[in-house]
Amino acid sequence: MNLTELKVSQSGTILSFDKIVPSFRRRLMDLGIYEGATIILLNRLSFGRLYLVEVDEIEICLRKKDALLIEVKA
Repeated sequence: MNLTELKVSQSGTILSFDKIVPSFRRRLMDLGIYEGATIILLNRLSFGRLYLVEVDEIEICLRKKDALLIEVKA
């Protein structure tokens, strides 16, 4: 399943985000988003086009097209 399939307040473990462009993947890793990390979907914003997530007490907003490429296990 991908990140967009989580329900609000549901957490999951990041399995893979290899489909994301390498430069953006490095940026996510710099922010602490990595494979094996626990990610929590805090909210959907802007009519479902943005996803507010938390990883290791860091909140970040992702576009839907990027969230679709992050595979998680609930």
